[in-house]
Amino acid sequence: MTATSDTTDSTETENHSAYQQLPIADLEQSDDEDDSIVRAPDHFSARRTTLNFVLMSILFSANHGSVVSCLGVASNRLDRTGAASSGILFLSYTASSLLGSTYVTKRAGSRQALIYGMGLYCVYVGCFWLATLATTDATVKLFCWGGAALGGVGGGLLWNSQGTYFGKAAEEHARQLNQSIEVSTASLAGIFATIYLIEELVLRLLSTFLLESGAASWEDIFGIYTAVALLSVIPMPFLRDYRSTDASGNESLSLIFDKVTIAGKLLVRDPKMKYMVGLNAAFGFTSAFLGSYVNGEVLPVALSDESGKMIGVLTGWTAFTAAGFSLLFGRLAPILGKGPILIGGGVCFMMVILPFLVQPDAHNYNLASLLFVYTMQGIGRATFEGTLKATFADFFAYEKEGAFGNIILQNGLAGAIGYFLTFNLLCDEPSKYCIKYRDGSLHDVLTFELIVCVSAIVGILGYIRAASIHRYERNAELSN
Repeated sequence: MTATSDTTDSTETENHSAYQQLPIADLEQSDDEDDSIVRAPDHFSARRTTLNFVLMSILFSANHGSVVSCLGVASNRLDRTGAASSGILFLSYTASSLLGSTYVTKRAGSRQALIYGMGLYCVYVGCFWLATLATTDATVKLFCWGGAALGGVGGGLLWNSQGTYFGKAAEEHARQLNQSIEVSTASLAGIFATIYLIEELVLRLLSTFLLESGAASWEDIFGIYTAVALLSVIPMPFLRDYRSTDASGNESLSLIFDKVTIAGKLLVRDPKMKYMVGLNAAFGFTSAFLGSYVNGEVLPVALSDESGKMIGVLTGWTAFTAAGFSLLFGRLAPILGKGPILIGGGVCFMMVILPFLVQPDAHNYNLASLLFVYTMQGIGRATFEGTLKATFADFFAYEKEGAFGNIILQNGLAGAIGYFLTFNLLCDEPSKYCIKYRDGSLHDVLTFELIVCVSAIVGILGYIRAASIHRYERNAELSN
């Protein structure tokens, strides 16, 4: 690294003096051990930590898989009401990262916060079931939008606490095996992402299988998703409880406010965080683009599928692809490093949009071309669910709740903007990029597509800069 680069890194690093990182040694060995003592790896304890983490991943994934299965069909089954509910979900999800999810996780502990979040997600899924039983448009909107608002809060709690639980488990795993924290985060991230995406695949395909076989109606399917979400919460109290260190009941209002707003403060004060926004935003935008525009407008026209039966197949293919590549990336990250994988993920997010920039007419798509789009999203998503979150655990190990709160903030805000842009970027005259939706309205798709591409490019460049700052910080710690 050049002297000029070092000077720049030094200047930016000084800006987060209030958030000094823990010494690297503190992450790799317990506080009561002498640095000079080399401990033998405790493989039995490490296996127990891994098995507990696997159980958490299974329960979490069943709950969240039910949610995303409902989210995937919202726009197709409920048109504007469904798309609006998705936007409300992401807005509420984003707001929770700024206004309380980090505090609840710090206060209650990551396991208890997981239980709270999963419980609220049960309400969200249950409201979809109630909406299918409703007889008036006003009642449908009440259930969809009210459930989305509560579900967003649950999502904020769920992902923040999952990230914290993951970080603490990785630290424990690294201590038990006497290895680098980066190796443990890469390993556990691969395990989590694979389990999470396989369960999502099964739950997404469930709707297609039940509809094609005639075994269930949409009302029955939403009822099944509700039951799965509820059942996943029951074993949660039996998980290992990583006790919160912030559980004191004697807190001043200023201290409470500091904990509540820690995600926003971390974004402002740690220079690495602002450079990580692009990759989170790219995933949020592409998810909204697929969930609202492609699932809701392109797929029914291209595949003559007004009933939405193929949504489960294609979104399930995305999950299948993501699961396979998550496992692969978990193996490759310790060898190649996380950087090349994240850069590749950013390129894949651009490839989701590129076909629609070249050919926006839905009539020119078929199953093969749509499979390419969903495959690119799957590979990109694998980097987000596993590698990117492991990178956050590495870059911001000193403030896990705030770090994973920022993933929620950045990804959730992009997703909310994306869902609303899908139905609010209007145009007057039909043209190549002024597309007529199924309801007869005209929409500008070019602007949204360009926003996604720019965010992916910014994300790649931003990650490179953040990694440079992180290397400087580690070298500074090792030299002290």
